[in-house]
Amino acid sequence: MTHSSSYPTGRPQGWRAHLERAVQRRDEIGAWTQLDPAAIEREFLASGSEGGKPLAGLSVGVKDIIDVAGFATGCGSSACADHVAFADAAIVAMLRDAGALIFGKTATAEYAYLTPPVTRNPVDRRRSPGGSSSGSAAAVADFQVEAATGTQTAGSIIRPASFCGIVGYKPSHGMFSLAGVKPTSRSLDCIGWMARDVFTTRSIWSALRPLTDRAPSRPPVLGICRTGNWPQASPELRTALLRLASAIGASNEAALPAGLDALHHTIMKFEMRAELTTERLQFADRLSQCLFQFLNDDPVSFDDYRKALESRRSIDIEAIFSNADILVTPAAPGEAVEYGSTGSPIFNRVWTLLGLPCITLPFALGAHGLPLGVQLVARHGDDERLFDAALAIEQFIRDTRPAYRRVRRGACLFRPPRASSLSSTSRLSSPGRAAQSCRPPARSSLHRSRRRLMGPSAAASTRCRTGR
Repeated sequence: MTHSSSYPTGRPQGWRAHLERAVQRRDEIGAWTQLDPAAIEREFLASGSEGGKPLAGLSVGVKDIIDVAGFATGCGSSACADHVAFADAAIVAMLRDAGALIFGKTATAEYAYLTPPVTRNPVDRRRSPGGSSSGSAAAVADFQVEAATGTQTAGSIIRPASFCGIVGYKPSHGMFSLAGVKPTSRSLDCIGWMARDVFTTRSIWSALRPLTDRAPSRPPVLGICRTGNWPQASPELRTALLRLASAIGASNEAALPAGLDALHHTIMKFEMRAELTTERLQFADRLSQCLFQFLNDDPVSFDDYRKALESRRSIDIEAIFSNADILVTPAAPGEAVEYGSTGSPIFNRVWTLLGLPCITLPFALGAHGLPLGVQLVARHGDDERLFDAALAIEQFIRDTRPAYRRVRRGACLFRPPRASSLSSTSRLSSPGRAAQSCRPPARSSLHRSRRRLMGPSAAASTRCRTGR
């Protein structure tokens, strides 16, 4: 399936609508650590709108462990409050070069670990937006920007996106430079982004991706991977995910080797202790108790770290994908957790450990009417095929359940809607048409893609009764 990489231009009111909302809702949602409306206006005027660039006018927030020239890189800690970046991180430089407007810095958990910022989930302010890319997820979900960058060492892109009901994308490890990003675990850290739809997410990837000769040669085969943590997923998530997998033909079961969570923990703990050496030795009094204990209690030996790296290298990725090209799996254990926690990365750590590309889509509602996310995973370097599948599955979900609204326990978003719901207001409604994401591809293009992906009989499989 072919898509244009060009982002629609000539919409200066679009980013201004987002900026107005970001200013109005800054204290209520707490998504931003630094936001300078005057500087954004000056940047736009200096750029001359750069209408010929692929991301011209795209409003973007940047997670506050990523350098933006002239802004402090706070890392969610008072220890970094005075660290002002003299240059953009590589990913920010690429976004600017493609015409994007950088709005400012979004809130992060302390050093991208577990201690949450003040950010609230805009879907339900009593709930957590997830972490550690908390502010980025909240800003996108609340229509304060069209996209925002995040980083993932365990589950810090996929889980917040799932909690906030948006799209989150973690590329293949190594695809994008981490220059200018505060490291926490160099062999696990990965930079990605979030948006409200797959098309916008892919448009950014198309504008930034490195040159490659690899392209999908056939429609992907879909499979399902429950992982060993399946019993820890909520009943509503398990029910809805199995229904979605059945509806899109993801019938092949994939199994994972045992012990992958332990490998991730060993590698992350050793590398994070090393990367934050200065902080734990010279700024220990400014660290949260949670982070201080993680860095100092039961340190991992170099021999154990080396063995964990060797074990990771020995994992047979092709065996995991022997029956499928794209795996369907949970993005998080369930709905957003209560405010005060960032949630659990149990459904993300394995894929981060293996360096595989992942994308999450909102697809169902849980027991409290909050979004549930499905995660799609592909082989390393197979990001384009991942996007092809995500576009088709997203359209399938929209066609059969077009709007968020409170429904009975465990209801699927792809259940056929009642006629009255077609005109109902979306629970995550936009502040105005001017602030919407870029237009999706023509419906006929997506329909053809969906038929290739899931077969002509997919429509007959979309009737999904409400779970009880």
